[in-house]
Amino acid sequence: MTSYRLRTLTFTFLAAIALASAAGAQDKPVKVANAWVRLPADGATSTIAVAAVENPGMYTIYMLSATSDAAGKVEFRDASKGPQAIDEVAVINYETTYLDPKGIHLFLSDLKRPLKEGDTVTIQIKTDQGTFEVPAVVKKE
Repeated sequence: MTSYRLRTLTFTFLAAIALASAAGAQDKPVKVANAWVRLPADGATSTIAVAAVENPGMYTIYMLSATSDAAGKVEFRDASKGPQAIDEVAVINYETTYLDPKGIHLFLSDLKRPLKEGDTVTIQIKTDQGTFEVPAVVKKE
């Protein structure tokens, strides 16, 4: 085997190992804490959900969309920018993104049932890396 060909094979092998390592590097799952849903007013058809989303992995993830067993529609919104939905929310590697009533939060609309204090609402959040579930307790703010 020529020296050039040997170097090419070695480089290809090392590149394959690096790619395999990168693919498995995001092996630390997202962690969610303090998730809750605001108790809606009587007769209300929408509410908000908040949580602390921690990314212990080495790559930034992007939350792209969400669904819930309690709502017909779930959107990410930024209270500081008005009622429009936002397309994605970054959770930077090794950091925590706080979904907060006065900032970025989840807006649940077309509620499927009345929510009572103490109920648990399940929210599925889709990211560019996969999907994770968030159990959120309904409570007064």
